[in-house]
Amino acid sequence: MARNIPKDFIDNIIDKANIVDIIGNYIKLEKKGNDYWARCPFHSEKTSSFSVSENKQFFHCFGCGAHGNAIGFIMDHSNKTYPEAIETIANTLGLEIPRDKESSKIYEARKILQNSLNDAKDNFENQLKNSTKAISYLKQRNITGETAKIFNIGYAANDYQVLNKFLSATYTEKNLLEAGLIVKKDKNSYDKFRDRIMFPIHDQTGNIIAFGGRILNEDKEKSLAKYMNSPETALFSKKKVLYNLHLAKKEKKSRDFLYVVEGYMDVIKLHQAGIKNSVATLGTAVTQENLLQCFKYTKEIICCFDGDNAGKKAAWQGVENIMPVIKDGDAISFVFLPENCDPDNIIENGGEKLWNENINKKISIEEFIYLKYSKEFDLSTAAGKTQYLQKIDALLKKLNAKILKQIIMEYLKEKIGVKYISKKNKLEESVQHKKYKTTSPLQKAILILLHNPNVNINEELFNDTRIKGNKGIILMKSIVELIKKNNNIKLGAILESFRDDEKIYVSLEKISRIPITDYEYPDKELNACLCLAIRNALKSKLADIDPSDLKEFSSVQREIREIKEKSKNY
Repeated sequence: MARNIPKDFIDNIIDKANIVDIIGNYIKLEKKGNDYWARCPFHSEKTSSFSVSENKQFFHCFGCGAHGNAIGFIMDHSNKTYPEAIETIANTLGLEIPRDKESSKIYEARKILQNSLNDAKDNFENQLKNSTKAISYLKQRNITGETAKIFNIGYAANDYQVLNKFLSATYTEKNLLEAGLIVKKDKNSYDKFRDRIMFPIHDQTGNIIAFGGRILNEDKEKSLAKYMNSPETALFSKKKVLYNLHLAKKEKKSRDFLYVVEGYMDVIKLHQAGIKNSVATLGTAVTQENLLQCFKYTKEIICCFDGDNAGKKAAWQGVENIMPVIKDGDAISFVFLPENCDPDNIIENGGEKLWNENINKKISIEEFIYLKYSKEFDLSTAAGKTQYLQKIDALLKKLNAKILKQIIMEYLKEKIGVKYISKKNKLEESVQHKKYKTTSPLQKAILILLHNPNVNINEELFNDTRIKGNKGIILMKSIVELIKKNNNIKLGAILESFRDDEKIYVSLEKISRIPITDYEYPDKELNACLCLAIRNALKSKLADIDPSDLKEFSSVQREIREIKEKSKNY
């Protein structure tokens, strides 16, 4: 839908919206010098490291690295989609989003889908009020009426047409099929959920996007699934959703850690016991999408699994899933509850005290990896240790977090008593190095340009044929062309202009994270970078020349000396 909002309207929004006013609607800002400061809303901190630049229309946290423009802030802070963020700013400015026919169709279809789910929720809640059987079941599970109301718990009667009849007065059969509320067989449609306790599933913003249903009576002869989720829809993808994230993220404790458990009832019982910072996966192991969602709101994820083989298997699957997206600084630990116990049992038997006793037994990700593989190999032999390290190498190839990789390897090396460490897994640089750093002169030049759009660029250097095909130069020229069209463009608007070009947007977004010095003469710094880029290109060319070709070798050396001399001007 975002792509269907006219680009000129988005540009107009960016131009008219003041990031200070937008962010100021959500957090208290204090002006210090040229910028505004606050405690970061994306991580817990005692001192203000969250900076908002009115001049650049850009925010940046020097603590956690969060950054972006006004649209990005609303998306991250309020968990809104891109079009929802645009709409929020438009409403603030009193502007109405123009929509073409196609975008209007998509918007209306999603609106109908959303409304049908909301109406279904109301119907399930009403059915619960009229079902002594369902109420009795919840009482047996020690679920209070207040808790049921908080989680919008309902009931689907043991009938094929209760919900279908109720909703068919407002929605078409096609609408209800697309929402996953009914199924169709032999030209007849009927309720998908029957004789089940119903748990509405919300997205991060609190909108209902699906349902989960639990059977009341487990009948082995009928072999019905204990839990049933809505099918995949335009609103719902099981692997991308965490149950209760919309409530858990609001809890103060969530800033420090979030519990990830296995089921709806676990979350509900924990919440009722005062432990409100928990979420649940939807019948799957922790996914990459789950991890990225959680770390928007917390410093640590504590995965709590049943202590049986199924729980351990799910936990390990989660480790393998999330390896490619774990970042340095992400804290993940695991708790394996006693055999045949889940969080619901723990709370029933010992409340918050017993829960905390189990949480105190949590193990780190490196401990979990050791326990997993140490059982597979005989670590008393050289062959066993070798096989063990080969297995570790294969796992850590998926891990991009260099510091974490080193820590895990050092821990495992010590555990099995060897000094070997794979060269592939060594840190090339000291851990003390900055988290973000420029990797090339042209990357630094782009960084300076982003923060100083009106910088004076030496045209001769900028158009030097020796760096003509460089990707950095091509990207710089795209930015310069954009600046020429709008002399007053700010950093936030530059990034937004490239959002539809995923490769460029991702590149610029990464570069914008790099801390930058407020250079007294940014034009000199940028042109010096261009000189260095040309010099590096010449050095690379020189390395490919046969030294016996004295003429060409000497010619390139002369060019290197010339560009070195020219760089002294900057």
